[in-house]
Amino acid sequence: MISPLADLDRHAAERPAVTAISTPRGRYSFGELRDLTLAVAERLRGEGVTPRHVVALDLPAALEWIVDLALLRIATRSVSVRGVPGLGTLQPDALISSPGASRGLAPIMLAVDDLWLAGATAAASGADTLVDYPRPDSIVRLMMTSGTTGTPRAAAYAANAFEHRRLGLDAYWTDARPELDFMPLSTTGGFHTAVAALRHGEAFRAVDRIDAEVLRFAADDGIRVLAGSPQQLATALDVVEESGIQLPALEEVRMAGAAPGPALLRRIRELLAVPIRIVYGSTEGGGMTSRMLDDEDSANVGSVLPGFELQVVDESGMPVAPGVEGTLRYRGPGMVSGYLENGTVAEFPGGWFVPGDLASIDADGSVRLSGRASEIVNIGGLKVDPDRVDELARSFPGVTDAAAFPVERASGRAELGLAVVGRPGVDLRALDRRLRELLPVGHPTAYWAVSEIPRNRMGKVERGMLAQTYARVVGG
Repeated sequence: MISPLADLDRHAAERPAVTAISTPRGRYSFGELRDLTLAVAERLRGEGVTPRHVVALDLPAALEWIVDLALLRIATRSVSVRGVPGLGTLQPDALISSPGASRGLAPIMLAVDDLWLAGATAAASGADTLVDYPRPDSIVRLMMTSGTTGTPRAAAYAANAFEHRRLGLDAYWTDARPELDFMPLSTTGGFHTAVAALRHGEAFRAVDRIDAEVLRFAADDGIRVLAGSPQQLATALDVVEESGIQLPALEEVRMAGAAPGPALLRRIRELLAVPIRIVYGSTEGGGMTSRMLDDEDSANVGSVLPGFELQVVDESGMPVAPGVEGTLRYRGPGMVSGYLENGTVAEFPGGWFVPGDLASIDADGSVRLSGRASEIVNIGGLKVDPDRVDELARSFPGVTDAAAFPVERASGRAELGLAVVGRPGVDLRALDRRLRELLPVGHPTAYWAVSEIPRNRMGKVERGMLAQTYARVVGG
């Protein structure tokens, strides 16, 4: 039996009344959760969902986790599409979503809500529909990712890799402390937070938004760790500051998905006054490095975690000397098997995953990120790191968010654009002057006031989307 189901069975037998899922509106105990997963698995089989089916899920977090566990009982390949912009070439056999939601078509279409859940429970026969995955390398889950191309792809997660990653989560991600993670189950961080909670017998706090109700729920639930992407945590800080919410039990803030800027780090220390952990990794490999951040040097993401081989290589694929910048790559037993393409898994050459990050390795073994090879913007022959521009713009008074992107004028001239989310009265002319002082070359020349910066579910800026929208709305 795959480990999360064994964990659930153990807790349901030994401590059935203890909370397994906690939400701002209600709770499920371990005993209730096991009964629900058995009932849902039985009903899904009755609806035609069978082993090896690819089943896409677009549900609120608590309901999705219940259905996820039920799908593990019948050995499907589940894939969460909550907040995912597209499925690429993936064609699911079943699509399970909330009533009224539409994320495309599949041979089996199910609308699931609390009423459906109650019906499944009432009709349950009590029989266990458990079907185990036949081999250690069987694919147990697919995870949508943009990889290094920006195109949606399905990363194939095998049972043996899943088990390896699950057992190592304590070292860098989720331990047994009460935690609230803003990342959805469609991310590797959100999914493994739920998995780790089940392993430790701790409640999975299932939330679908960041607002005062959720933060008060976190305070009342005594959370000790607050986790998410930098953008999610910045939003949470806004709520904490505006609503005057206190998190008295909080011990740590943990973030992944992108590098935090100095302004965010200062706000966390001022408003929450707790240690900060940063984690570097990917959907494909999980966490690769982790360190407690006692300074503002977020480019230093720490040393590689045990069990993984990490290298910085030159253009020919040869490892470079310490301190020399190159392309990062890594491999290890917790990696996904590759990408699912046309029904088969395309493996990574030599087992190496290349995330597209530029980095160097310090003499002490610490990994130092220096940008994204795929995001470096070429402006008339000048290469600009947009992350640097973003960071400087966000530190300007009145700017709440900003993102640089390439602009092509009607004349064919290339420029650097900057989308800015600002408070009322923010002075974009003064921002322009400041950036020209800080960036004598490579500064933005086209400014665009927007209400929101488009980001993926991990909080990374969708620069291509910004460029396309700007060209359509503003033009050259």
